[in-house]
Amino acid sequence: METTKRTRAAIIGLGDIARKVYLPLLTAHSNVEITGIMNRSPEPVKEIQHTYRLNNGTTDMKELLSWDLDAVFVHTATEAHFDIVMQCLERGLAVYVDKPLSYTLRESEEMTAFAEAQGLLLAVGFNRRFAPLYQNAKDWMQAGQGFESLTVTKHRTGIQDRPAAETIYDDLIHILDLMLWYSDHNVQLLHQWIRKNELDRLLHAAGSAKLGRTAYGRFDMVRQAGADLEKLELYGGCRSVEVLNMDMAKYEERGAQERKETFGSWESILTRRGFTGAIDQFLANLETPDDCAISASHVMDSHDLAEQLIRG
Repeated sequence: METTKRTRAAIIGLGDIARKVYLPLLTAHSNVEITGIMNRSPEPVKEIQHTYRLNNGTTDMKELLSWDLDAVFVHTATEAHFDIVMQCLERGLAVYVDKPLSYTLRESEEMTAFAEAQGLLLAVGFNRRFAPLYQNAKDWMQAGQGFESLTVTKHRTGIQDRPAAETIYDDLIHILDLMLWYSDHNVQLLHQWIRKNELDRLLHAAGSAKLGRTAYGRFDMVRQAGADLEKLELYGGCRSVEVLNMDMAKYEERGAQERKETFGSWESILTRRGFTGAIDQFLANLETPDDCAISASHVMDSHDLAEQLIRG
């Protein structure tokens, strides 16, 4: 019986996202072998090596690149993405990196072009494309007559202590990408509203867009809401669907009984949020970069749209 070759992967950056999401998923993944880890400071390396019983750990990029690897997962600060990603691609490695690729469109485009020229997969972690309820809502509307109206909101209770442009790239980009994905990447921005405080911190971002040929979309993010909230609403073809916090969906169709969809208690938060699916998509397309739904070339328009909002 032929066994599947396990992907030899390294993880760079051992902050919250790596600890809460990628380390638990990758160390338990049957098709992944964690060859080693890297972090700028040595203490987290030692801690994670001990916790997950990993043989290799380093603070040195050259040492990591000397390991026998197939792929690298990059979970560093966004400012460090360009240098690290380019070194990995130059070494001939597939790369999965947190969104955004970069805070500058030039760097994002350069990384994307280099990966394509090398024939390598550079994937960006837009996990919401793989959240089951978002996928089901999209499929259900497409099985009918499609949607005419889309509204996606992502409100937060705190102002991010970063320049407004970085909050747009860090957080708002999630719902921009969702809007693009639902409309098959056919989005024309019609209106935008960006409000910042005197320290250039984002307070409110909203806008509207033409989606495809006939649909209309809205997006909205308030940074001083009373509670964290993420909601998607779709209407059209005598159907309506609402997805709340990626945990509950409500489907309505004219002449039919309302239907609700939730998760069983056994379904992990990471699967509900789409992280499991994003990793599987990356691993399944290491040899076929063009087929990966979150390859850099397929998500560049999300970065373009974020840049449009920033530039006004």
